[in-house]
Amino acid sequence: MKASEKSAPGDAETDNTRSLARCRHATAGIGPRAAATACAALALVLVLAACGGSPERRTFGTFVDDQAAELTIIDTLYSRPEFDERDHIKVEAHNRTLLLAGEISSEEKKALAGRLAGELKAIDRVVNELAVMPPVDFSDKGSNSYITAKVNTRLALRNPIDGREGGRVKVMTARGIVYLMGSVTRAEGDAVAEAIRDVRGVVKVVKVFDYID
Repeated sequence: MKASEKSAPGDAETDNTRSLARCRHATAGIGPRAAATACAALALVLVLAACGGSPERRTFGTFVDDQAAELTIIDTLYSRPEFDERDHIKVEAHNRTLLLAGEISSEEKKALAGRLAGELKAIDRVVNELAVMPPVDFSDKGSNSYITAKVNTRLALRNPIDGREGGRVKVMTARGIVYLMGSVTRAEGDAVAEAIRDVRGVVKVVKVFDYID
């Protein structure tokens, strides 16, 4: 960056303030506790960025929109009478792509969940991986969390993406199926998928990446 292009003192602080204000606005309708959680997560990312440690390829505005979308769709789904304790829906959003995974009790509910997710203004693409089946029991949920932890550990120790860039990969597990999200090149995405295929408990790897090449 040329000297003439450098930000004036206080510009970064102003941008961060605007990002936090946007978070508060975007999460205004989902309840104070959920909104506080989303904005706290954003604040952490802003701190990491200020320290030069942020691996994000998303803009701060998109990050805010993704966090708000996750909270909004869960609140929307479970506030409707069609969804109940038989439905176990997991949500992740990255760069305006929303992933729905887990178990749901009917094809009609699966379609409804996908349609409601698609109505979110901050979402351009919905990947509906909900399985029509009875919900998994508590031990299976614990197993999914354990697999996710092992995959994240593998990527932390033996990441095929150089430097801090591997931190942009988001991991979700449902029924042993590992879903990978993030902003990567196709070569990076393939390398990450191959790196975690042999993690014990992984049944299948599904790439839901936002490709940048």
